[in-house]
Amino acid sequence: MPELRKDYFTNRLVLVSPERTRRPSDFIRKEGDPLTLPANDCPFCPGNEIMTPAAELVLVSRGDTLLKLADSENDRVEGWSVRFFPNKFPAVSPDSEAKYSDAPIQGEPAFGYHHVMIVTPHHEATYFDLPVGQWIDVLATIQDRVRYLYSKKTVSYVSVFVNSGSEAGASFSHPHLQTLTLTKLPPLIEEEAETMHLEMVELSQCSMCRVLQLETNGPRKILQTDNFVAFAPWASTNAYEFWIFPKRHETSFLKVSQKEINDLATILRATLGALGAALSKPAFNLAFHISSEKKTTKQIHWHLEIYPQVVKWAGLEKGSGVYINPVSPESAAEVLGAAARRELAEIIGIS
Repeated sequence: MPELRKDYFTNRLVLVSPERTRRPSDFIRKEGDPLTLPANDCPFCPGNEIMTPAAELVLVSRGDTLLKLADSENDRVEGWSVRFFPNKFPAVSPDSEAKYSDAPIQGEPAFGYHHVMIVTPHHEATYFDLPVGQWIDVLATIQDRVRYLYSKKTVSYVSVFVNSGSEAGASFSHPHLQTLTLTKLPPLIEEEAETMHLEMVELSQCSMCRVLQLETNGPRKILQTDNFVAFAPWASTNAYEFWIFPKRHETSFLKVSQKEINDLATILRATLGALGAALSKPAFNLAFHISSEKKTTKQIHWHLEIYPQVVKWAGLEKGSGVYINPVSPESAAEVLGAAARRELAEIIGIS
């Protein structure tokens, strides 16, 4: 019976999800920790598909053709490249029976859909070495599933995110990502959208496009390709945090072309490879910041944000919302930029 609760005074939202307490990684790490499970026991590995709910979408390569298939309840597709299935322990539910309540204890049913995407069949793979071709399949699948989820009546926002490593909240080491839908815009996205909307009205220019004009050739730039630029944001809350933006103004991830997906796969592989090389494969979170595809004026310049978990937040951050970052974004960009250029050179075959 998941419930969406609003803070007494601020716009902070909390998903209270009793089902999540049944996850195998609850609170205390024990022998047999899912993060250290061998491939034979990993529910995300080929051969163990029956350990997960039936996949709604399975990508399978047949020669030069990429097939979109689906599991049946009693039969699982084999030889897959990517699998997408309902989370066994969802944080939201299309059938939540929670009650509506008013302020100051304001809450409502947490209606929604929570899925897992296995991004590679290889148990020992990491996001730091995921091939560009595999990234292309993953990004195309994300685009397909986000489009599908926005067709649901109760869905106002689709969150797409990666938890990689135990410090980042991962339950399994096998590379995977998650999608989770909400009935309203999350506060962070809504704040971005409102700010961008006001500046668009006042200045007739996207505020993020204005930022990109400064960052594309500035001291915080990490790497750029034909269509994307990666940079360490001016006020990074996480050490070595970086963002990846499309250079041209785009509000809809669903309208990204195949050429752009190929380019995004390249810069993701290079920058995450650089992060792994520079910081010895740290735990990290990755989040898509995308506009809602429902009818609304609250649009943002979509992008990705990557948050390495190398410094823990303490009392000041949690109690005040003011963050201490011991690594300047300029220093982070210098370190990650040098590593990313080496990664890109290897990707495109330049010695």
